[in-house]
Amino acid sequence: MTLRQATKVLGLGVLLVFATALQAKTVTLGSSDNRTDVSLNLGDTLVVQLSSGDVNGFRWVSHLPKGSGLTALNEDVLPVDPKSKTQVKRFRFNAATVGDVALAFGFETEVKVPGAAPQDTAAYSVRVHIASGAPRVGTAILLGVYKGTLPCADCEGLDTVLRLYAKGKFDTTYAFFVRTQTYRGAPNGDVVRSDRGEWTVLRGDATDENATVYQLNPSDEQKADSLLVQDNGSTLVQLDREMKPIDSPMNLALRRVP
Repeated sequence: MTLRQATKVLGLGVLLVFATALQAKTVTLGSSDNRTDVSLNLGDTLVVQLSSGDVNGFRWVSHLPKGSGLTALNEDVLPVDPKSKTQVKRFRFNAATVGDVALAFGFETEVKVPGAAPQDTAAYSVRVHIASGAPRVGTAILLGVYKGTLPCADCEGLDTVLRLYAKGKFDTTYAFFVRTQTYRGAPNGDVVRSDRGEWTVLRGDATDENATVYQLNPSDEQKADSLLVQDNGSTLVQLDREMKPIDSPMNLALRRVP
C-alpha cells in the first residue's frame, strides 16, 4: 500500500488553508538590517547575507555564542551580481531552542597577527528572539508530547521531542507539529535542530488496514515521516517510506510523556 492509497481520516485540504501558519518560515536579512531584532519560532530558518567576498585576507565571520538557541547550518558565497559587481556571503541558521541570541559578525582576518593592521574593519549584529511556536489560546491545543532516542547514521543517537498540536482532542484540523532533535556525539559535538510542519492521521499501513498512522509533512513525500500509533496512543513507532515496519534491534519508538 502506498501513501497515496492509504485512506486519510483527515483531508489535506483543510490543512493547506493554514499552511502559512503551520510551516516553518525563512527570514532573510541583508546589510541594511544591521542591529535589528528578529522574532522566530522553533524550526524557522534565519539567513544573513552580507556584501563583499574575501578582500586581502578579510572576510565575514560569524560569532555565534556557544549554547545559543541558533544552530549554524552552512555558509556559502553567492555568484557575483552582474549589476552591482558585488559578492555576497550567505549564512544560514536553524532556530533550534527557545531563547534570545545576540548574533554578531565581523569582517576580519582569519589569522590574528599581533601588531598588524586592524583585524576587524566592520561589524554586523542582530538580536534574535526564538519562541516555542505554541498556538494562540483558542486556536489549537497540545495533544501530546512524545520523547525517545532514535537511531542516527552519523551520531550516537537522536534525542527527540515531538509536540503535536491540533484544534481539539477529537478535532485534528489545524494540526501541526514541532520537533526538536539533539544529535548526540556528532563529529563536532552535540548539535540541536528543530523543525515544524503539518501532520495528519492515516487509516491503514502496509500490513494492517486498520492501523492508525500519524504522518508528519503529509504534503511532501520527500520529507514525510510515518509513525504507527500503538498502546492507545501512548507510543509512536517509526515506519519506513513504504509504511512498512522496520526490522531493527534499535529503538524506533517515541513514548508519550506527561
